[in-house]
Amino acid sequence: MPQNHYGMGVAVGDFDNDGLEDIYVTGYGGNTLYHNKGDGTFTDITKMAGVEAGGWSVSAGFFDYDNDGRLDIFVTRYLDWSFKTNRYCGEQKPGYRAYCHPDNYDGATNILYHNNGDGTFTDVSVKAGIANPKGKSLGVTFADYDADGFIDIFVANDSVQCFLYHNNGNGTFSEVGLLAGVGYNEDGKAFAGMGADFSDFDNDGRPDIVVTDLSNERYMLFRNNGDGTFRDVTNISGLGGATLSFSGWSTHLFDFDNDGWKDIFVAQGHVMDTIHLTAPNLKYMQPPLLLRNDSGHFKRVIPGSAFETEWAGRGAAFGDLDNDGDVDIVMSSVGQKAAVLRNDGGNRNHWLGILLIGKKSNRDGIGSRVKVVFTSGATQYFAVNTAVGYLSASDKRLIMGLGTETMAKLVEIRWPSGIVQKLENVKAGQMLKVTESPS
Repeated sequence: MPQNHYGMGVAVGDFDNDGLEDIYVTGYGGNTLYHNKGDGTFTDITKMAGVEAGGWSVSAGFFDYDNDGRLDIFVTRYLDWSFKTNRYCGEQKPGYRAYCHPDNYDGATNILYHNNGDGTFTDVSVKAGIANPKGKSLGVTFADYDADGFIDIFVANDSVQCFLYHNNGNGTFSEVGLLAGVGYNEDGKAFAGMGADFSDFDNDGRPDIVVTDLSNERYMLFRNNGDGTFRDVTNISGLGGATLSFSGWSTHLFDFDNDGWKDIFVAQGHVMDTIHLTAPNLKYMQPPLLLRNDSGHFKRVIPGSAFETEWAGRGAAFGDLDNDGDVDIVMSSVGQKAAVLRNDGGNRNHWLGILLIGKKSNRDGIGSRVKVVFTSGATQYFAVNTAVGYLSASDKRLIMGLGTETMAKLVEIRWPSGIVQKLENVKAGQMLKVTESPS
């Protein structure tokens, strides 16, 4: 990466459908797109592709917003900040200088790059209706929350209203965060939104939203009502009480113990390394958080010493690193080595893995929705999305916990193209590779 860029986040996706994953790196001062050459090396094609951005870019994600079979790029940008406009905040004595609250700076517009299919992208932010200068955006995640066949966007904003961009299906988006009930918490207040995930926590087939924030705010959980609106269930789900004293960044809803219910992981650490000087009850370094989902209610669990160790956690990516049927975690921290949290117990329950290969749809299958029906009649729902959490890119493969079931009665795949495939009586304990059918 060029020396004048301060790297922040990463997105991974096969933007040219050649079967090789490409890398997009965000940063302060500009972003970089690396094209995978297939021989273990990458080529910087940023200028040719037209995706350098500029300003203070944070998170990014690949997704196909217009269902043309090509992955587009969404980029969040934080503040209109520069070294020239940097202010002194905190008490005027040695050791007490602090990061300034985002209220001290103007927001910045996010960016949507449309994939032209020829190795270049076009900035369609204004045309698409997402160029809102009032955002102070950090995390981004995607899901088709109203099941209309088009992927929508949730953006976590810091201390201003969060954005929910509804995909109108014609190349434009409508920002509906306030009307949908996800712009503020249930008290009508903004919060320091940082990491986010858009996934179904209660197995009702509708994507819900989890958002992390700062200590004393409680991480947010918005339940999808199925009518275009969401309900703040932070407190009744147990999430509020479990997170009040923590500060969270990257997060993901996934089934760590393969019991059929998605749990919540959060990389944690306060933003201020001086917080103990002004709030003795809070700590800069904090242990990562794992909340087990018991039929829609969350309770903290500590499955190993790593969850008792304090970190200045920020990014976290999720995937089955050792291909043993459970999801592992790689977590990055400020001023510390990255940590690999290997899941050594999740595969005690039965599981099923799925890798999708698109043909008419984008090759990664991003945006595909998968329904799994147990022999008992219970049902789970998943979506392929590598942009979860904060600053991170995760495994595109799906790991589905089957609990005590030895097979899935039905696996139904709805591709972004609209094609639907069904697999019946699928045995557990395998990673299926499913290629999109012609019709």
